[in-house]
Amino acid sequence: MKHYRNSKQWLQSALVGVGLAASINIAMAVPDRVLGTFDTGITGTPNWAKGWGGAAPTFDATQDNTGNNGGACYISGDFTLAVDGQALNVYGCISGNPWWHPDPPFDMTLYKSLEFDIKWDPTSTLSLADFNSPPSGGEGGIAIWNSFDGNNWPTVGRANIPAAAATGWAHVSIPINPATADISVSYGIMFKKWIAATQIAAGGTFAFWVDNVVLKGTDAPPPPPTLALAKTVPGLDFVAASGGQYDRQEIRTVGSNYSWVGASGPVSYSVNVAQIANNAHPGFQLFTHLVPGTPNPTRADSDYHEPNVVMWRIMNNADGSAWSDLRFKTNAPESNGNMWTEGQGGFPGGVWNPTTVGTWTITFNQNTNVIITAPGGNTVTNNFTPGVIAIFNADPHMQVNVGCVPGELSRLGQMAIVKGVKITGTPGQPNVDSNFVGQSPDTNVWTVLEQNPNGVQEIPLTAPFWLTWTLPANGFSLQDSDKVAGGIWASPALSSYAAGGMQYTLLNATNLPGANGFFRMLKRVGTKLLVLLPGETAAPGTPTGKTGTPTFQVPGLEFDVTVNLCDANYYLVTSPNDEIAITSSDNVATLPANPTLINGTATFKVTLWQEGTQTVTASDVTNPAITAGSGSVAVHP
Repeated sequence: MKHYRNSKQWLQSALVGVGLAASINIAMAVPDRVLGTFDTGITGTPNWAKGWGGAAPTFDATQDNTGNNGGACYISGDFTLAVDGQALNVYGCISGNPWWHPDPPFDMTLYKSLEFDIKWDPTSTLSLADFNSPPSGGEGGIAIWNSFDGNNWPTVGRANIPAAAATGWAHVSIPINPATADISVSYGIMFKKWIAATQIAAGGTFAFWVDNVVLKGTDAPPPPPTLALAKTVPGLDFVAASGGQYDRQEIRTVGSNYSWVGASGPVSYSVNVAQIANNAHPGFQLFTHLVPGTPNPTRADSDYHEPNVVMWRIMNNADGSAWSDLRFKTNAPESNGNMWTEGQGGFPGGVWNPTTVGTWTITFNQNTNVIITAPGGNTVTNNFTPGVIAIFNADPHMQVNVGCVPGELSRLGQMAIVKGVKITGTPGQPNVDSNFVGQSPDTNVWTVLEQNPNGVQEIPLTAPFWLTWTLPANGFSLQDSDKVAGGIWASPALSSYAAGGMQYTLLNATNLPGANGFFRMLKRVGTKLLVLLPGETAAPGTPTGKTGTPTFQVPGLEFDVTVNLCDANYYLVTSPNDEIAITSSDNVATLPANPTLINGTATFKVTLWQEGTQTVTASDVTNPAITAGSGSVAVHP
């Protein structure tokens, strides 16, 4: 339970209250979930197929690691022929349907690890070592994604193929962090590797067999969530809000002629920093990309996707200090080029500052000379060669990107907050002086390019707090009240997002329950089913749990019925996802096959044929102790 005094005064440690109120976490063993033994094939339930790009997996009956004369799933690809760098994208889906099919999901937070056996095919033109660690950079090993029905694909883990797999079967175990965002709604897993041919010599083929893919169950569910309050820092917030360690969240200039090349005087690009991550997550990057030409308007990764880029970085250190350096690449599309090679794409050294906070500036003069200036006055000077300047001058257009990238999965959820950006002296565009404190970016100057809808946020002056809680929090609901004893606890309708094992809610002053208020997490326990017919709406806390009068139905015409899993007071309970059975007093009614509740609810079609007052009843098949629910409706022409 968390408490605040008012919107202007923050209580660092909310000691009023006794922590989580009415939290219930019943220990329950979770059995293993098999994603594939491949004894008879790779299709069916589960189903294994390719996502996009690359090659489809095949069944190989000659390879087996279970000793039961079964087979294995053969996965192969060719980085030379990769579509947009995606040579490996193979998924296993629990339901037997494609990953985009809206089937009932399962909760991956209930499993402690992903286990599988793997064997390298020696006919691959790539060595196992080069596959695990590409010589010119790129993703190492194999990424395991959650096969999530949507636009977000959180990384469950990453693993190198063991060296022992080059001569026989080897076992891989990937721990599952239950705090990973978006894995409570899962459909399977995906083997994925994104890499350009230029990063791995001249491309090359790879292949391996996989067998016995299993999610290991747990002996008990994870601990309940804990709440925290933190004071906000106003400004423009770049958040590592998506599931990828290399996902960029950025703003980009609308104007496209911000090049320093050819200027008669100094050209500077400045960023006024309010915060870069926290000390526990050093290495978080606030970047500025100078991108000549016309960058792809849908790609936030200009530093990788575009052929020519200057990258200026500011990163936090564990002691609260900061480090800034300069890197570039030329003629290297879909790769990092020599950006990480000192003396070729990376300038030696950088500049240190005792804090991340303040105005950082990079200044170009006479085309080739460049100085980075830290807020405290420290500087570092570097020089571009004329040949590099000629490449950047080949196209007069140049856009400026400012944003963040976590670089490591451990930094997901961290944020960089910028108060303003200035660009001065560019010969092709007017100066830019953008203030982001208390105002959104000017859409005539900046456009937002984010890989998550929460990746770029304005933190207004009217939002005093971040309210966060740890994940997983399946089945828990946020509540607030103006007092602990005798207060009325309500469930506020607040928007939030998950990142880095935390759920984040930005609290505006209007969201606070009184001058003195409290928040808590409550896990509701399902005790009954509620049936809602057309004309009825849910009304938690009322004697019947619903309000309204059922609309009469015409014989033979189908209509929607909704079933909710509720607690004793008819509040929705979002987990578990039970199977329910539907019956009716109309013995010739057309009823659905047993639906599965998703996040505590299900809506389906029913057709009644007999006139008179008829009932529709829902019973819990998974847990018969749940009280059945029913609704009555008049049926007539």
